[in-house]
Amino acid sequence: MSLSEKIATGLKADFLSQVLKNLSNGLLVVVLARLLSPDAYGLLYLAISLFAIVTVAGKLGLGKSAARYITEHEETAPGQIPHIIETVGLVLVGTLGLVTVGLVLAREQVAVLLGESGLEPLLLVGGLYVITHGVFNSGRSICQGFKKIEWAASIALVEAVVRPLVAIGLVLAGLGAVGALVGYVVSSFVAAALTVGAVYSLYTTAERCPIEPGLRRRIVEYALPITLTENSSTLMKRVDILLIGAFLTPLAVSYYVVAKQIMTFLKVPANSLGFAIAPRYSEQLHRDNLETASRLYGEALTSTLLFYVPAAVGLVIVAEPTLRLLFGPAYTGGTIVLQLLTIYLVVQAISYITSGGLDYLGRAKHRAYAKGVTAVANLGLNLVLIPTIGIAGAAVSTAGTYAVYVALNVYLMHLELRLDWWAIGTRCVKITAVTGVMALVVFPFASAIDGFVSLFAVVALGGLVWLGATVSVGLIEKQQLQSLAPG
Repeated sequence: MSLSEKIATGLKADFLSQVLKNLSNGLLVVVLARLLSPDAYGLLYLAISLFAIVTVAGKLGLGKSAARYITEHEETAPGQIPHIIETVGLVLVGTLGLVTVGLVLAREQVAVLLGESGLEPLLLVGGLYVITHGVFNSGRSICQGFKKIEWAASIALVEAVVRPLVAIGLVLAGLGAVGALVGYVVSSFVAAALTVGAVYSLYTTAERCPIEPGLRRRIVEYALPITLTENSSTLMKRVDILLIGAFLTPLAVSYYVVAKQIMTFLKVPANSLGFAIAPRYSEQLHRDNLETASRLYGEALTSTLLFYVPAAVGLVIVAEPTLRLLFGPAYTGGTIVLQLLTIYLVVQAISYITSGGLDYLGRAKHRAYAKGVTAVANLGLNLVLIPTIGIAGAAVSTAGTYAVYVALNVYLMHLELRLDWWAIGTRCVKITAVTGVMALVVFPFASAIDGFVSLFAVVALGGLVWLGATVSVGLIEKQQLQSLAPG
């Protein structure tokens, strides 16, 4: 199987899993928004944002560090792989256990600090979510290091199916936001158990040699900058929600969260492409195929922009009716947030196909420095802008600082690879033209959207115009469209 076929196989598996997962999560988000009051909905996702920060602190980037060393040793020294997995497993048990106990013991103080007494029962239940979600995410990274993209995709799909079934069922049973959170806990537990089983099977089938001197130390050392990066990333993605909860109200949190949930669904293609392609940059460089690695990244970058720039512009046009129809009239206060976060959507998509690759190329430390600086800047801007201009201030600071971070990431990738910027720039000009044509066609119809049928019709029209324009200017070949078809 050729390199492109291997990437395509992993991409299709993860993309299908991510689409189904996000459809499931999207259903959950919409149903919970309808079943819970906006205040309860805001409290639920305020708690989940806090859990995300604690989880990253607990897993310490160990899964991604293990993935990097597994990729390096898989062909040259496979006997070291059991030692890599053992090291990561032992450290994870201690770190995840420590942060979980700390969260549970400090739940009352955290609720007081955020000014939301209703958080306390959610924080008690959420301790289990921190452990299980940390194990699942770390194991997913290890599967990625083994190029077992299909395995990771299948487990993520199981989690996505279990979560809405349990969460919606418990909310309908009258358990409210706590019941919804239990659904998250149960699904993460199932995913964690399956992930442990998958990693264990890889562990038991690997040959074993005496441990390489200093290997355990290098794994932990490399995990530290990844931890800083992931903590900074999670802080950038979640601190805005925490500060909105602290400065404003749960209702404001709900406005902001529903806008971000739409971003979560739309990021799927870039997330899948980045997950499938990230180990390949390092693999090709280890084989002295610099040109191949450079071509892979250049094509991934322009393909990502080709999809996300028009999608972002289209979303700006239909933002208000989308929120009104999906979540109800009570949530249209988040329209300006959704429109501003389209900038974040584009730069996050670029990040997905860039940042993971840098970790495999040994640039985790430099990426950590960039993420740390921009995370601090994001925190400072949020502290200034949220009290001043409300939830729009959170969107501006998140999108702006993340754009700076991603630009630095692309520069780091440029230092590692030989990128053809003339070809990339030429394609970007064409992408801009395609986006302009699509916007001109769609905009006059946006005001006529009064239901799901008209919304889908306008979106479909934009999609058809986009597809026709991209083919006409040579950004997509007809043969490429046929290759994307399943089967």
